[in-house]
Amino acid sequence: MFATFCFEGLFTKMIVFEEGRRTLSGEVTFVFVPATEPEEAMLDRSTLSQKAAAPVVQHMRALFDYDPEDDFYMPCKELGLCFRRGDILHVISMTDENWWQAYRDGDENHHSLAGLVPSSSFQQQVILYNREMDRENGRLPCKEGDIFGCARKKTTMKGAKKGLGKNLSNDLKSKDEIVDSDQEILTYEDVSLYLSRSGRKRPIVLCGPEGVGSLELRQKLLESDKERFASAVPHTTRQKKVSEVDGVQFHFVSKARFQEDSKMGRFVEFGEFQKALYGTSISSIKNVIEKSKSCLLALKPESLKALRMTDLMPYVIFIAPPSLQQLRRQKEMLGQHSVRDDELKTIINQGKQVEMEFGHLFDTVIINVDLDRTLTELMQIVHRIETEPQWVPSYWVAGNNSLNGRTPK
Repeated sequence: MFATFCFEGLFTKMIVFEEGRRTLSGEVTFVFVPATEPEEAMLDRSTLSQKAAAPVVQHMRALFDYDPEDDFYMPCKELGLCFRRGDILHVISMTDENWWQAYRDGDENHHSLAGLVPSSSFQQQVILYNREMDRENGRLPCKEGDIFGCARKKTTMKGAKKGLGKNLSNDLKSKDEIVDSDQEILTYEDVSLYLSRSGRKRPIVLCGPEGVGSLELRQKLLESDKERFASAVPHTTRQKKVSEVDGVQFHFVSKARFQEDSKMGRFVEFGEFQKALYGTSISSIKNVIEKSKSCLLALKPESLKALRMTDLMPYVIFIAPPSLQQLRRQKEMLGQHSVRDDELKTIINQGKQVEMEFGHLFDTVIINVDLDRTLTELMQIVHRIETEPQWVPSYWVAGNNSLNGRTPK
C-alpha cells in the first residue's frame, strides 16, 4: 500500500490505495509528485507581472508653450505632442533622456495616443543654448517673445490695500523679489491632485494690472458672504487712531519690529505710504484659514512665487483687462468718465506683460468685461476649489494631504 500527495496550486489532495482491507499495518511509503499548474493560475501570475511592470505616470504642469512643428530638434514631428502653458501632462515614459512620452489631461477620454515632448533637461539645454547664441550675436533676451522663460523686469510695487495710494517705495521689495532669479528657466512643474479639506480653505489671490478691478472684486466678494470670506489684517508702523482697534483694522507694530519681520521673510509683500510701512504677513493669512474662511488677497504678481513657497496653498486668479471699448464702458459705469484712452491702453498693455511674465503661476484667467459677471465666475471657481480636486505642486501635498494619501510618485 502506498499514499500519494499531489500539490496543485493552493490545494492538496491525498489519494490512498487500499488492498481490500479497511485497516492496514506495516510500512507506508509517500511519493510526492509536483502538480501541473492550472491555466487560470498561470494567467493570474502573468497579469500580476504585467501590473507590476506597468509604468509609473508622472504628472506635470507645462510652464511653456510647445509646438513640435516649430521645434528644429524634434526627431519626428508627426509624433510630437502640442501643448500650451498650464496644460497638465501625464508622462508615461522618461526612459529617453531627451524625449518623454506623454498625453494631455483629458485626451485619454478620446483614446489619444501618447506623443513626444522634450524632457526637462533637454528643454533647459535648448534654452541655455539659445541664450548663449543671443549673447554672441549681441542680442538681449526678448521679453515679448521668449516663451521659454526669460529675464524678468522688475516693476514698481503697487498698493496692496485700497486707499494706500499708488506710489510706494522702491527700497522695499516683496519677498519674491528678494529670492527670485532673473534667469529662471521654466519647463515643467511636478503636480498632484489635491482636494481641499472642509476646515482648511485655500487662500484666493486676485492678481492683475492696476486699474483692472482686482481690488473692487475682492471687496465685492468680501461683502457677498462675510461668514465665508475674510481678508488678512495688514501690519503697519503708523500711529493708531482713536477709533481703531489693534488686530482689527491693522496690526500696529514698531518700525524696528516691522523691518525685522521683513528681513525674516514673514511678509508676502510690503511697502511704504506716507512715511509709514504696510505689509501682508503670512501669519495674518493663516489666522483667517484657522477660522475656516477663505482668505481673499489682492497681490502684485512679483509676490506670487514667494507665496507659493509657503504651506498656504494659494489659488491664483489673474484678472485680465478686456478690450479698450469694454474697459472704457466699465470705467464709465463706475463713474470714472475722465479716464483717457492712453490710460486704458496702459492697463491693457500691463495686463499682457504681467500674463506673459507670470502666467505660469496662475491657476485661472478671467477677463473682467463686467464686474457682476466676473463676480459670478469667481463664486463658481471658489465652489469648484472647495468641492473638486485640483492639480497643485506636489511638494504641497507631501505626506497624506493628497487626494490618494500620497503623491503620484
